Amino acid sequence: MRSKSDLFIKKRINTMPITGCAYYPEHWPRERWKQDAEIMRKAGLSVVRMGEFAWDKFEPQPGKYDFAWMDEAIDILSQEGLKIVMCTPTATPPPWLLTQHPEILRVEPNGVRVSAGGRRHSCANVPAYLRHSRRLVDTFTRHYGSHPAIIGWQIDNEFGCGETTRCYCDHCRQRFQEWLLEKYDTLDTLNAAWGTQFWGMTYSDWSEIPIPGITTEPQSPGMRLDYRRFSSDSWVRFQQMQVEFLRQNAPGRWITHNFMIRHWSLDYWKLAEDLDFVSYDNYPHGLRGPAETAMNLDLMRSLKRKPFWIMEQQPGRVNWHPYNPPVPPGQVKAWSHQNIAHGAEAVVYFRFRAARFGQEQYHDGLLKWDGSFDQGYFEAQEVADDIKNVPPLTRPQAKIGIIFDYEDLWTVELEPVHRDFSYWQLVYELYQHFWEASIPVDFLPRAADLTGYETVILPCGILQHEGEAEKWSAWVEKGGKLILTFRTAVREPGSIAVNEALPAGFTSLTGARVTGFHTAPPATYTDWPDHRPGTAVISPQGSSIAYKIWAETLETTSGESLFTYKDGMLAGKTAITHRRFGKGSVVYLGCWVTDFEPILGSFKKKPLQEYLLNGEDGSTWRITFDTADFSVQYEQVESGTS
Repeated sequence: MRSKSDLFIKKRINTMPITGCAYYPEHWPRERWKQDAEIMRKAGLSVVRMGEFAWDKFEPQPGKYDFAWMDEAIDILSQEGLKIVMCTPTATPPPWLLTQHPEILRVEPNGVRVSAGGRRHSCANVPAYLRHSRRLVDTFTRHYGSHPAIIGWQIDNEFGCGETTRCYCDHCRQRFQEWLLEKYDTLDTLNAAWGTQFWGMTYSDWSEIPIPGITTEPQSPGMRLDYRRFSSDSWVRFQQMQVEFLRQNAPGRWITHNFMIRHWSLDYWKLAEDLDFVSYDNYPHGLRGPAETAMNLDLMRSLKRKPFWIMEQQPGRVNWHPYNPPVPPGQVKAWSHQNIAHGAEAVVYFRFRAARFGQEQYHDGLLKWDGSFDQGYFEAQEVADDIKNVPPLTRPQAKIGIIFDYEDLWTVELEPVHRDFSYWQLVYELYQHFWEASIPVDFLPRAADLTGYETVILPCGILQHEGEAEKWSAWVEKGGKLILTFRTAVREPGSIAVNEALPAGFTSLTGARVTGFHTAPPATYTDWPDHRPGTAVISPQGSSIAYKIWAETLETTSGESLFTYKDGMLAGKTAITHRRFGKGSVVYLGCWVTDFEPILGSFKKKPLQEYLLNGEDGSTWRITFDTADFSVQYEQVESGTS
């Protein structure tokens, strides 16, 4: 039996992938709305997203609502055959609310409360914000819940944008203490989990527990890690509140939220749980090229293991990049097709027309300030034409899985040890190895079912998870290939060091244990020139690989040494091990190598990116595009049955 979410997915696109735009009728005179709707239709657009920043227009005075203007805008757009994605407008509380309740505004770690006038400046734990948000969302969704033109809902807008996930106000401190009580039950358990006896910080009352702030030395890593968990959970809970209203007041409509690029202050696995599908705001100019763009797209698809939407696609120049470079002709079209190739079912461009006022005036739209067509308009029109005969497409499960865990990322972020140690960078380099050969990759949570995967990589799985080693051993024994990297199972969940050999719980499976770890300073580090572990590892066959940042020395028990350190103070010691286990195998990668080919396998790099997707009608499609000249080709390689 299909799940409720599957039925939502089935309903939202019936014939082909679609395109759309973000539109702000409140920014333009009413007499312009009909002309805009006609332009959208002529561009081949199908959906329009609206409402996310209009709380002040929907509720201009406390308890007095005005929906007439949006009703009219929806009517005009729907007359042109356009469907609506409506947003709950809780991202920007109106000035009257912030004046009545200035405590809604977030507090920074230094104790300074942010000023009004921006966005995402609210605290998810302030009672007044929660109370007014509930009232607004309930009223708003009752009004629009059954509107025939509205096909689905976006909750709020870009949780955490601008480093706004965490607040440090008194409400957060009180709620954090309550959250800790729920998690640990007793102070003895909390004190043990955090190791509070260090620097004399044993707590005897819940009210004594602080929140992160400016101190003479960094605070407990366990406390700071839990504060990251708590802050993420606060916004997950805020979203759950809105989901409940929408399920009640807008039956039969799907629910999503627009996630962001390179964003990790929220646990996206948890945030995705209550949604029917994930949406993503794709701004490649915030990334390093097509490989990192692809990585973000695959992560978004993986969060629900189903097709996703691009709710904001960069249509030209942005306004927030350090240099805001121009977008070459054909690039917007290529980005759009790259989205579809990675499993997107819709591409919604942000925005329809460039803003004439406010903080984003230099952000391009499909139309320019004066309403004339910009380059992105014509490319969006081409995309709509390209996909008009393509069925809804789904990426099949990949054979390669990379585990991506936000708590591991946070733990490393809090104590990187080496200035250049980045969890995200390590994952990116592993992913890039497969992307260059057009080999599909799925991302997985730590608790994932590994069935169907041939190779699974755990990059820097620094936190120990109970029962994980046993589960993965069973998968390896049946034929899986598991690759563990340095800094695996080093910390308990409270971020205190494990009291056993590393990688904790995995030494039997790997047939090796860690005997020491070393940081590798860059060549530019000259303070202690002799204090470097070395530069490379070497195999028994003589092949050599450079390494950087991190190096662990290993001792084999039932495993075998694949690479030893070639030079420096670690010369001759084991760096990388391998062990056959049942029908499968385990590799422990003890250092951050600069070339993963000898570990992950040798694959022929392809000049073109190729993707195979399954059509809803049983067909198989190949999407090929050139990242150099932006050319794209759709080819049906197998016909469907329907």
